[in-house]
Parts: sequence; structure tokens; C-alpha cells
Amino acid sequence: MNNPPKSFFTFSRKEQYGVIGLISLICIVFAISFFIRNYVQPKVNIDEEKLQLAWQKMQANQEILSDENSASTSSSEPFYFDPNTLDSMGFIQLGLSAKTTKYLLNWRSKGKHFYKKEDFKPLYSLTETEYNRLSPYIQIKESERNNHFTQYEKPLPLPAHINLNKTDSTTLVRLNGIGALLAHKIVDYRRGLGGFLRHEQLLEIYKFPDTTFAYLKEKLTINPSEIEKIKLNSCTEAQLSRHPYIGEKMAKNIILLRSGLKKFDKIEQLRQVPLMNEEKYRKIAAYCAID
Repeated sequence: MNNPPKSFFTFSRKEQYGVIGLISLICIVFAISFFIRNYVQPKVNIDEEKLQLAWQKMQANQEILSDENSASTSSSEPFYFDPNTLDSMGFIQLGLSAKTTKYLLNWRSKGKHFYKKEDFKPLYSLTETEYNRLSPYIQIKESERNNHFTQYEKPLPLPAHINLNKTDSTTLVRLNGIGALLAHKIVDYRRGLGGFLRHEQLLEIYKFPDTTFAYLKEKLTINPSEIEKIKLNSCTEAQLSRHPYIGEKMAKNIILLRSGLKKFDKIEQLRQVPLMNEEKYRKIAAYCAID
């Protein structure tokens, strides 16, 4: 008599192979399904709504930055000007970009002359909005408007030597290696210093290549007697702090020392100022005077 439980779990060799094959097939199917779900199919659990909100936020931020840049450009208060004579600093104060200012001055240096305000409109990189904003403020001398016999005038040649402490940015921009923005920075730095004493002070503004700096040293002259010196006994803390070599903290210390001394009797007393070292003293002392 056969034992039912035993007969139920007893298979022939052929049946055993079949069961093993079936189990293997099931395992392969599960493995393939797991691989496709995790490595082949794209992940679909990304929150589409969050992605959309992030994209909209990024676009909004870009629009805000664009509006702020536009506002900063157009916020400059226009003033009456002659495009034939205004220097680079003036054009930048009008709100023109450094790029547009550079093109304008290069255009003018090559002989372009403005006889009527409409001549200003074709300026490369000048937008129609900028032209419409500035057009009412363009004033050209009557003698220039009547001089229509030629569209171009030959620009005056650069002098052999240019006084660095007296020249304007319009002349500086005609020198090799100096653009409109750099010319503006040089004039602005000169005003803060009170004048240049050495050509090497130009390197405090911009690191010129050696060949360009050698050219500028040959072209630009400096007269140390033309600088404006700070009167140590009557200057204010604000006047001192505006000097590039002094700053707010050093200015405060100089005023405190002057209060303690009652007045400066000689410039060498600046060596007693806290935080003053020999290098700073040499740079500052050259711009100070006893009054």
C-alpha cells in the first residue's frame, strides 16, 4: 500500500528537473522585473508640481535681476551735454555702459563729429530707449551745427607728452591700453590722491602689461609740485578718510593724535599714529603738509 504523503513529495528525476527549471524561471522573471523597475525605467516619483514651481521661481528671479539692472542703468539723472566734448566720466554718469562709452569715444577719436542730435542715434550698442532718454538733453554748439561741409573732422594729434595730473579722460582713452572705464578710474583715483607722484601709482589701479606700462611712462609726465596736499592741522576726519592711502580707521587715529598734541609741528609726528608703519608713513607723508 502506497504512503500518500511520501508519494506526493516523491518525484522522478525528470520531474525534479522540471520543478528546478520552473523555480529558476520564476527567479529570472523577478530579477528582470526588479532590474527594469530600478535601473532602466525613468524614476517617476519626482514631484512635477515642485519642479514647475522651482522653474517659475528661477524665471522670476531672472526677471527681477533684469529689472534691477535696467533700473540701475536708467536711474542716472540726465543733464545737458555736448557729445562732441563730453568725456568718458560724463557719459558714464549719464548712464551709458562702459562698452557703449568706449565705442563712442573710439568713434569720435577717428573723426566722427556730431552736427545734430540725430547723429548720436546710430551709435553702436546704444539702444533706442537710451537714445530717447538722452535726446532732449543733447546740445550742440550753433557753430558746429552750421558746419555741414564735411561729415568728418580730422582729430587733433596727441601731443608728444601728456600731463597725467591735468589731462582729462577723453585724452587718456586715446592712449594705447586705456579704455573708457579705465580712463574714468584713473581720473577718479587721481582726484582721491590729490595727484600722482609716480607712474607706479597707475599699477595700483590696474596691472598693466610691461610693454603698455613702458609706453605710458614715456607718454605721461608727472609734476609732483602740482599735487594737492592735506593740511594736517585743519583737515577733517572725513577729508582724511577719503584718501586712498589713509581710510577711516587711520583717519580717526590721526585726529586723535592731533587732539593729544594740540597740533602737528612736523609731518614726522605721523609716525606716532597707531597702526602706522614705515611703508604707510612714506606713502601718506608725501601727501601731507603742516599749516
